[in-house]
Amino acid sequence: MVVVAPARTGTVFSLFLGYGMLWGPYLAMLPEIRRVAGANDAQLALAMLIGALVAVPAMAGVGRLLDAVGRPAAVAAVGLFAVVAPLPSIVDSVPTLIGAVALFGFGSGACNVALVALAAAAEAGSGRPVMNRAHALFSVGLLAGSLATSGALAIGLSGRAMAVALAAAFAVGVVRCRHGMPRRFAVRKRVSHRRIRLGRVAALISVVAALAMVLESGVQQWSAVFLTDTVGVSPALAAAMPGLFAAAMAAGRFAGHWLISRTSARTVLRVAGVLAGAGVLLLATAAGPAPGLAGVTLVGAAVSVVTPTSYTIVGHAATPDERGSAIGSVASLASIGLLLGPAAVGQVASWTDQRTAVAALSVVALAICLLARWIPHKPTTGGAR
Repeated sequence: MVVVAPARTGTVFSLFLGYGMLWGPYLAMLPEIRRVAGANDAQLALAMLIGALVAVPAMAGVGRLLDAVGRPAAVAAVGLFAVVAPLPSIVDSVPTLIGAVALFGFGSGACNVALVALAAAAEAGSGRPVMNRAHALFSVGLLAGSLATSGALAIGLSGRAMAVALAAAFAVGVVRCRHGMPRRFAVRKRVSHRRIRLGRVAALISVVAALAMVLESGVQQWSAVFLTDTVGVSPALAAAMPGLFAAAMAAGRFAGHWLISRTSARTVLRVAGVLAGAGVLLLATAAGPAPGLAGVTLVGAAVSVVTPTSYTIVGHAATPDERGSAIGSVASLASIGLLLGPAAVGQVASWTDQRTAVAALSVVALAICLLARWIPHKPTTGGAR
């Protein structure tokens, strides 16, 4: 039997950190990107919807390519995001906004599945938790990229230059890290083209992860716009909101790494749902910067553990030769939440107002709490049933 070599943990952590840094400029510049493009709430929501929609086939396709091809597919998927990540910073109209966000979403989806599969391989090979720490470092990277961009904007420098510089640095890092990726993600002789069928538990995990992405993407991508338009905070402070959200997510994921080895996944998800719902309501009712900051922080810390915990359960349940496809399938289903989050907030805001749209996300947090009762207490190995 051929043994599949695990990914190096250091490689996984470095790439997650860089992946987050490329998201930082996009989120920090989103109010400015919308202003330059001349987009209203509905048009921005449409761009986000298309960006998330094209990520779905990218996620599913890359998962299968990882199992079939191995390292070259991982390098290509991660490197692609370095190429397309700066594009939203150069838009000048609504059509270019839609096109740039679509390419950003496709590249991010491909990169996400490749990195999650690398983390699952490292976790399976080392026998130690990796997923929450890796996602925490994504949030650290997002924080660094967001703060660097908002700092540049505050002193009159170009956010576009920051986005391009970070993308170039990430591309160099991908090339340097390629030897830390496994040559194969699957046992060669067992690779097939059959459809991965999700069991009841795996399907439920997909739904929970999708709901978490609704919360995460809805708050993360709209917090700066909401606080600028509705609460009236300064553009410089609003640009720091995605960074604050990322910092809270990093803290929550480091805590989640500790918690998941000491309590059940069910308990972690239930507590996360309760706290995220409270944070959403605090943000939606904010009358000034302080409660807005507190709400963003609480949502970020709470929701941060849901998706990594879901991927850990799936990664443990799948056999090595199907891990990439299984994660790709779950990630593509969960990305429905990525589709619905920013788009739904924008659409509801266009029908009512931004406060109502943000407050509606508390229903999503409640659903996570209710569904978590059917999640297994601990991840099991040998197949998601």
